[in-house]
Amino acid sequence: YKLPATWQSGRSGLELSSRLNQASTNDIIGGNSGSPLINAAGEIVGLVFDGNIHSLGGDYFFDESVNRTVSVHPQAMLLALKSVYAAEHVLDELTVR
Repeated sequence: YKLPATWQSGRSGLELSSRLNQASTNDIIGGNSGSPLINAAGEIVGLVFDGNIHSLGGDYFFDESVNRTVSVHPQAMLLALKSVYAAEHVLDELTVR
């Protein structure tokens, strides 16, 4: 992959062991991209951006044994905003520091 210059120059500020994406058994359908992934405690634990091939039939059925939702972990979003995009103003709005 050829990463954009912003990502190449921001690499030194990234914690490469940080979580990036995660898969879960949440029931999603097309059009759910951008939705928050919320745990049982009501905390945002991800941002949905895709599903596996089995989620395509989600309008009609859900099979927890095969359906998967793919989301980006909040830690990855915060690291990118800080280290790649230098978007401190956005971080100030999203976090309590």
